[in-house]
Amino acid sequence: MEASGSHARERRRSARHVVQDVNGILHLSADAKIVNMSLTGMAVETHAQLRVGRTYSLSLRHGDDHTLHLSGTVVWCHLRGLRKSGSTETRPVYEAGIQFDEALTKTAADLTRILQAAAVIAVEKRISGRFTVDMPEPVNLDATYPFEVKTISTVGILIEADVSLPVDAVIEVHLDLRDYRLRTKGRIAHASELAGPSGHKISRLGVEFLEISSGDRRAVADFIARHIKGVTADDAPG
Repeated sequence: MEASGSHARERRRSARHVVQDVNGILHLSADAKIVNMSLTGMAVETHAQLRVGRTYSLSLRHGDDHTLHLSGTVVWCHLRGLRKSGSTETRPVYEAGIQFDEALTKTAADLTRILQAAAVIAVEKRISGRFTVDMPEPVNLDATYPFEVKTISTVGILIEADVSLPVDAVIEVHLDLRDYRLRTKGRIAHASELAGPSGHKISRLGVEFLEISSGDRRAVADFIARHIKGVTADDAPG
């Protein structure tokens, strides 16, 4: 309890500073259930909203087979509904269509082998069409998103990025502090949408640092002391 109270007091004491030209990368990893699959793409079910037009790295595994790595682009994504997770929490469920970027290349033989092993109906030697598959292992989706920092403190950052994330999502953050690269995990403390430069929606995300070392925290404090002229902001992450 005392640790929790100390952490809360630290958050209140940490001033937020407005910054310019500070950028970084979000690394996201999510598991998705495969609904159906073919040699050219797959439909998946996931709790994360996948951005149409975004390319993801995919890791696909079936049983004791080796893991197949390929990439795919999201061609559609829609909200399917809400589903209870645990006893009380309700989470959104999205369904998305992903088109493989390497279909009918050297990966086709591996995909054919996976389909022959996992397809619910019998699959002939020459596979065409889309098949429901019995694959208990989820497909892993990885993507990176650049972001711009709006405010910074020793406990978190407020950023703008072209990605939709739910509150409490845990992400990996790579933050470029000019002469220091900070790599840590972060929690989405709050999220809102606003119009981007070209009119499409972007997200403003308050990110609370997690698992940050004392050395990394000192580096953030040093960056603030050396590069920021004491301008503070009320728009706080978290």
